[in-house]
Amino acid sequence: MLLQAQTKESEYDAEKIADVFYALNGDTNNPHKKINHAKGFCAIGEFKPAKNITQKLQIPLLKESSIPAQIRYSLGGGNPQASDKSKPRGIAIKMEGKSESWELVMLNTEINFAKNPKEFYEFFAMKVPKNGKVDNKNIQKRTKEVPSYANFEAYLSKIGITGSVANTLYHSIHTFYFKDSKNGKMLPARFKFVPTNGVAYLTQEELSKLGDDFLASDFKAKVAKKPIEYKLVLVFANTNDKLDDTTALWSGEHKELEIGTLKVSKYNGTDCNGDVFMPGTLPSGIGEPKDPLFGLRDSTYAITFGRRQ
Repeated sequence: MLLQAQTKESEYDAEKIADVFYALNGDTNNPHKKINHAKGFCAIGEFKPAKNITQKLQIPLLKESSIPAQIRYSLGGGNPQASDKSKPRGIAIKMEGKSESWELVMLNTEINFAKNPKEFYEFFAMKVPKNGKVDNKNIQKRTKEVPSYANFEAYLSKIGITGSVANTLYHSIHTFYFKDSKNGKMLPARFKFVPTNGVAYLTQEELSKLGDDFLASDFKAKVAKKPIEYKLVLVFANTNDKLDDTTALWSGEHKELEIGTLKVSKYNGTDCNGDVFMPGTLPSGIGEPKDPLFGLRDSTYAITFGRRQ
């Protein structure tokens, strides 16, 4: 597989991104292996739009009183036996409306580690073993040299590890565009799923008492009593916020709008780990992000999904 440094950013296409994922996490003895967010579990729930939300946003899907949802919780990386104590986590949701769908793919971080395809590719390429060895010195060197990597490393060091998906906050990272019902303008906003039980990080003592597989069992215990709930909240951009940079944190006060509640009520095994969730699947009234990474996501997901069939 081609892992040589490229000279033009345009050369870092979805095929190259897929190649580097397979070089890092693939297994020649198991070509059907998932190469990112390999460990996860599935759930079933429903999304209930906020009352009268379509008076504010012109999104026909949100006129429905209840929208069935398929949910996948996951850990970042290609190790299906990864420890639940790792920080990078994801949630993917398929909302299947009567006539339209919305697929959301989010992380537990507000920002990404790369702002363009070149940085994204090289972030993983530098971790690929050469002659059976990982060049940790080069990884440390590049992490300090590339502002995006250093920025993400600093951000990641400041967030804790939650003991439950019910206490984990998830972010869109990308800036989407939502249609205003009054004037038809497309309003830039990021979104987040805020757990109604609040965000709670484990202490080191609490973490030391847990094994490597506590998230699924904790989830089962919780939903056996009542659904786990999240509020879907839009965070509208201010004038000076960067809309096309997924490494940029938005600071200061922002106008927010709660558009509905996700109620996750049932554990549903692990079969959905083989499914693909496409963040470009958007309902009418929601526009795609304009950053240079978003367009690659669906294409890369489609390629890796096809390779493991």
